[in-house]
Parts: sequence; structure tokens; C-alpha cells
Amino acid sequence: MQQIQLVALDMDGTTLLPDLTIAEETKQTIERVLLKNVAVCICTGRTLSELESERKQLKYIPYLITGNGAACWDNQTGEKLFENTIPYENAMDVMSILKKYDMRIEVYVDGEIFIQESVYQQLEKYGAGPFVDYILSTRHTVENIHTFMELLQKPIDKFNLFFTSAEDRQEAWDACVAKGYAVTSSFLQNMEVNAKTANKGVGLKQLSKRLKLQQHQVLAIGDQLNDISMLTFAGVPIAMGNAVTEVKDLAVFVTKSNAENGVAHALKRYILGEER
Repeated sequence: MQQIQLVALDMDGTTLLPDLTIAEETKQTIERVLLKNVAVCICTGRTLSELESERKQLKYIPYLITGNGAACWDNQTGEKLFENTIPYENAMDVMSILKKYDMRIEVYVDGEIFIQESVYQQLEKYGAGPFVDYILSTRHTVENIHTFMELLQKPIDKFNLFFTSAEDRQEAWDACVAKGYAVTSSFLQNMEVNAKTANKGVGLKQLSKRLKLQQHQVLAIGDQLNDISMLTFAGVPIAMGNAVTEVKDLAVFVTKSNAENGVAHALKRYILGEER
């Protein structure tokens, strides 16, 4: 148990309860892990502007890997430690693939998220589900997302995309993969596009190298397809009880679901030595 020196935690479907809050048991368990001098890193598809509440509640966590590995931050100072962004030319290439679809395009840039105003006004149509209020509070609107990208002239962290049909998503997915982009998903209807060399696993590997840690010293917990790369890298990959089959197949242990505080259960078992 003592060999683990770094814990990487996905957020949605993992550390967060289904209502996107953090259970008190989970917060207390993470703090106890930190007191044992084990570093903890949030490793998420979210970006900084989507983590304000979580950072306040987990304020002692030292590191954040955001945007599926697009950037790594010092959580205490706000310093960006490294990044793996999509070059502007490649970003415009992705936009050319997406242009024909009726969809929600979210552009992640320097820790902020931009979305077209007309889509922002119809979030339920574009896959917001029960989280409309959350999305309304964490996005900046622009009049036209394609014009915004043309004028941006800078690299971006990632695209977060929501399609109105499964057929459109598959077609766009295949087109982006064919051009070598890193494509994944965190739930149905969603598609996320990163730089060709960016994913959670690469980000976790870079952070581990920075901390002079080996793979066997890293534990990671996740539930979705975008967690597969970090679970593949980690010496101790753990799946949530609510994880997709592909994640469970990689895991050395399947913990309880996020609704049952599965992160706390796993950390008590593997770091604190309290549960079996």
C-alpha cells in the first residue's frame, strides 16, 4: 500500500455523486490520503472554469490535469505546469469536419469554454440532460462559433461536442480519427477531440515523470472511455461500479459506484488499508 505515491481521480461519474456534488466521506478520505504524503491529482475532461466548486472543496489537492490531458496545473498557485494543445491549424481542420452538422460545439481555451449563443439558448436539444443550469453558469457565449474560431488565431485545449444523432457522431468520429486526432467520449451523444498526442494517460505520465515516480506508484480511478488511457498507464487501475465495460476490463479492482462513494471505498482499501 505504501508504494503508491500518486492518485489520479476522474471527476464526473467517479469522484462526484450523480448530482455533481462531492460526498463528505469522499472529501475526508482524500484529505487523509494527502496526510499520508500521497499526492492526489484531479484528472478530468473538464477545464478550470468548470472546477471552481470542486477546487474549493478539495483545496489541498496539489495537481489538476484538465481537458483530457490538454493541460496540467499547480492547484495551489494556478501555474500551468505543461500543456498539450491543438494547434490552430489543426483546430480549424476539425471545424471544417464539424461544419455540416447541427450540433453543440464547445471550444476549450486557456481554462475557459466558448459556445454559440443560439445553441446556448437550446441546451436541452443539444444534450444538456439534467445539467442545464450547470452549463449555463460555466460557458461564455459567442455569436457564431465558426467565426469565433476563425478570429481566435491560437491553439485550443479541446473540443467538447454534442450531436443530435448517433449517425452524425459516428461519421464525425471516424473523420477525426482518420486524420489522427485523439477522439474519446465521456457519455452517450458526446465526442471529445484533443491534440493528436493528448489524453489523460499522457498527462498522467508527464506528471509522474515530473514527480520522479514509476508507473507502479500510480493509482487511477475512472468510469468512462476517456479514462482508459490513464488506467492503462497507472500501475493500479481501478474502475467505478458504474463504469463502462471497457474500463472494468482494465481494472485490478472494481469499487462501489459513484452514488455509493466508490472513490472513498477504493482509497481506504488501497491507501489507508481499512477496507477489503
